Formats: sequence, structure tokens, C-alpha cells
Amino acid sequence: MSDESRHSFGFDPDEMHTFTGDFLTALSQVQEEMAELTGQGQAADGQVSVAYSELEGVHNLRIGPRAMRLGADVLAETILEAIATARTDLRTQAADLVTDSLGATSSLEDTVTTLATSAEDALTRSLHNTTTLTNRLR
Repeated sequence: MSDESRHSFGFDPDEMHTFTGDFLTALSQVQEEMAELTGQGQAADGQVSVAYSELEGVHNLRIGPRAMRLGADVLAETILEAIATARTDLRTQAADLVTDSLGATSSLEDTVTTLATSAEDALTRSLHNTTTLTNRLR
């Protein structure tokens, strides 16, 4: 893009296009990797363990012999605790994946804000120039 276009728009449209394309490619990769994540959870000193993923939900539930002696209500609470731990683990893995792949949320927000501000400034300048030209033609 020429310097004239950069000056007119306040940003380089080619750079914005490249940034957007790269971001969407990275986002697609993150979605694929997230589908493969599995959280792990344990409770009752490891007597209850479980895996949790978005695709399979709760799976690989294992209940040790000592956990079977806890009684129905306590065992149910223990299983729910292991599931909650597995879901938390999955969320942590997902957040880490997004941060590692796309950068910290704050830097991403800064980039989007910068691009939006540049585009807004360019639009304001364009409207001002159009109004000035219209007034001159009258």
C-alpha cells in the first residue's frame, strides 16, 4: 500500500488484512487444539478420578475400593468434586492455550483497540474532507 493510502486511511489496509488473516488462522488452530483438551480431576486422596472434555463430557471415571465404603451420599459428593476439579483443569488448559497461541488478552485488546481507533480516525478525517469538499463545491 502506498504512503498516500496509509495517510488517507490512517493505517495500512494491507497490514490490517494480513493481521486479520493471521489472527483467524491462529484462532482456527486454537479451536482444533481445544477440542483435544481433557481435564483431569481427583478426590478422596485419589480414590476417585475422572476425565472431562467438551467432546466426551465425563469419562474415565474410576472409583477405588476405599471410596466404595464412603456411603452413597459422600461418594456422590466425592464424584462431583472430582468432576468439578476436572472441569476447572480443562478451563485452565483452555485459557493457557489461548494465551500461548493468541497472546495475553490485554495485548489482544490493545491491538484491536489500536486498529479500531485508527479506522475511526480515518473515517472522521474522510467525513471531514467530504464535508469540506461539499462546502467548496456549493
